[in-house]
Amino acid sequence: MVAPDGGGIAEVVLDHYVQDKPQRGKTPPEKVVLGHYDYPFLALVQDPAGLNLDSGATVTSQTETELTITRQSTDKRLQVTETWATFPEGTYEWRYTVTVSNLGDSSQLLPGLRLEAGALPPSVSPNRKASRGEAAGGAAIGLFNESKTHSFDLKSLSKLSLEKQSELAMLPTQWTAVHSKYFLFALWSFDQPLVGVDASAVPSIHQEGVPTHEYGRCRLRAILSGPVTLPPGESKTWTVGAYAGPKNYHRLHGMKNGLDTIMDMNRFFFWRPAWMGFLSRVLLDGMVWISGLFPASIGWGMGIICLTLLVKLLFWPLSHKSTVSMRRMQALQPQLKELREKYKDDPTKMYRKQQELFKEHKVSQFGGCLPMLFQIPVFFALFNTFRNAVELRHAGFLWAFDLSMPDTLAFSPSFLPIRPLALLMGATMYWQQKITPSPDPQQAKMMNMMTVFFMVLFYGMPSALTLYMTVNYVLGILQTIITRKLEARKQPA
Repeated sequence: MVAPDGGGIAEVVLDHYVQDKPQRGKTPPEKVVLGHYDYPFLALVQDPAGLNLDSGATVTSQTETELTITRQSTDKRLQVTETWATFPEGTYEWRYTVTVSNLGDSSQLLPGLRLEAGALPPSVSPNRKASRGEAAGGAAIGLFNESKTHSFDLKSLSKLSLEKQSELAMLPTQWTAVHSKYFLFALWSFDQPLVGVDASAVPSIHQEGVPTHEYGRCRLRAILSGPVTLPPGESKTWTVGAYAGPKNYHRLHGMKNGLDTIMDMNRFFFWRPAWMGFLSRVLLDGMVWISGLFPASIGWGMGIICLTLLVKLLFWPLSHKSTVSMRRMQALQPQLKELREKYKDDPTKMYRKQQELFKEHKVSQFGGCLPMLFQIPVFFALFNTFRNAVELRHAGFLWAFDLSMPDTLAFSPSFLPIRPLALLMGATMYWQQKITPSPDPQQAKMMNMMTVFFMVLFYGMPSALTLYMTVNYVLGILQTIITRKLEARKQPA
């Protein structure tokens, strides 16, 4: 909704998304609404240094997809023309153009132009709770002609020092964005970088029955230019692209402006390689395609299960080789122990004898580890996909009401939420560790401790992740059992 008095876009209503998943017998939930009139999106900010515009505006042209207004300065020497143009329905993109014209007979010094980039809370739902899995968001900026991204959460924005604010105001910027976990406001430059940004945390919107927080929303302003001298009779134009909608990875990636990095789909340990983003995108496509083969009520859950199964089958040869290698290594432990005792005073000879033993029995020291290393990138890609995909928002499966949130049972107490998928994940992980051969008893104990750690770590994660982990461990158990039977058949020969 564009305010014709120069107020910018007061709010964006997303008809295809609701704040909370509808429940049977309850009032239908409200649509997702991004923005508020106190910090309107794509609104020109009047700089205190001298861009004093009349409060009224004249609408010079208006269609279903475009609105143009003009305003003049109080001294009638400057005229500002602003245009908001939308792209075809469903793209969530905008193009904003502002032109400043000198109507006087002498040069005019324009102050730095600033444009509101919007303000958003960490969640679009006013009823959110910290444990619901949707309380994640902040502000981010992408540096011009660089792959670096600066990110801020609500807490860090509220504590920005004056020195840091001054640094951000002079940092050449390609794009800026404020975002919740699944939605965002963003704008970017086309031909020249933004001069910098003005970032802060602002109070939350007052809503009936919801407490107002002093720092409840992330807010950004893009600095379009510094002070500019405009000769008489001349004009200067600035144009930016904008986006207001869901964090759909394919849509953001297709813009080719680096905005897709805000979703962290290319995360791989401490790095952000481009190939990881590609792998995540392929797996996301697979999940979306598979989910469409099933009824909507179980589609996304079956998409996760089938995708996990396909990945497991793809890595079956490597995993099988790893399990066989570990079983053979475990069988050699008595002989290895004898070699360590016999040659404990001669490490070089002990190493040579061990290598001879491994060669004789066709065992590789790294046979159980190297195949697993190839699966790590796929695990990260699946983790990135299930953690960020807006497609999973409000998608239910079995008892999980929403796969983007933990599968807390309705009757469980608030102080001790019962989440079956997380408990099943821990149980299947422990079972797999028990039946997986381990040549080192200390390593086996450490893995058992890791089972407890992982269950605690994933207890508050979205149920899509715990569903994937549970299915993955169940398939791992079946694979280990099958490998044992295949090896047992080879023993007589």
